[in-house]
Amino acid sequence: MWSKYPVINEELTAFEEYLGTVLKSKNKFLTDASRDAVLSGGKRLRPAFTIIAALHGEYDRKRVFPAAASVEILHAATLVHDDIIDNAKTRRGKITLSEKHNTNLAVYTGDYLLTKSLKLLIRTGLKPEKLDILARAITLLCEGEVDQYLNRYKVTSVYDYLKRILGKTGVLFSASMVLGAKTANLSDDIARQFGRFGLSFGAAFQIRDDLLDIFSDPAKEGKPVLNDLKEGIATLPVIMAIKNRPSLLQEVNEFFNGNGDINSLLTSIKMSGGVRDSEKLKDRYKEKCRHYIEKIPRTPYTDAMNEIVNWL
Repeated sequence: MWSKYPVINEELTAFEEYLGTVLKSKNKFLTDASRDAVLSGGKRLRPAFTIIAALHGEYDRKRVFPAAASVEILHAATLVHDDIIDNAKTRRGKITLSEKHNTNLAVYTGDYLLTKSLKLLIRTGLKPEKLDILARAITLLCEGEVDQYLNRYKVTSVYDYLKRILGKTGVLFSASMVLGAKTANLSDDIARQFGRFGLSFGAAFQIRDDLLDIFSDPAKEGKPVLNDLKEGIATLPVIMAIKNRPSLLQEVNEFFNGNGDINSLLTSIKMSGGVRDSEKLKDRYKEKCRHYIEKIPRTPYTDAMNEIVNWL
């Protein structure tokens, strides 16, 4: 993904080694389970964003890597807890902690990762008043997750959907970039632009994920088509399709109740413009990302931000 940017690749390689060293516990189970949860793959976008933001200022691995690890470990903690709530058996093609061991041990592991994430913030050297960046992110993330859970098997408005994903997905991307900017001693104004970029990127990223749910290839994505809808979550293409054709709500509710044909529902969502309008909204957030990039001091790493937006 970062093939044109050897410095970013070099830093991410070094970061991966660092990440493995901060997961040790006196308890062997927690060490092994934490490593399983955090080092099991993924694109490492959030740490990459922390590193990229920091590369725009006074870059110092000793401050940047703890910040990047803090966000990535927090992200892993939320996935462990998500898998428990969803009764998920696999993630990224691997058995989940709750399935491999049991729910209790998975909860303890998620809690351990959360505390490890917060402790790493101390190593960043940020002033106490700046350390609330991640605390606020955790608050918004939890609110977004609870909101999603309480609204399962319901079709919300586009506004409510966006509010949820900005808290659930966008906030961690935003925190990643703000922490990177602050560890590199960039101004509050520039840090805000990075944060706004992260929020918009997170929204576009989640919409992209929603579209993958429609066109999912189980072999590639590791989950079946319309998996979110099967879990009771109405994603943006579904919301947009119903907005365009209200009568489709009955078909979706029948699906929620265990009835209806999945192929027929897929066709209805596509024919009703759900995919088309979701793509349009995703493009709007991509444009917002580019707008915020223009407000950030230009460096070779600003081009990397444009590339990752184009990837969405």
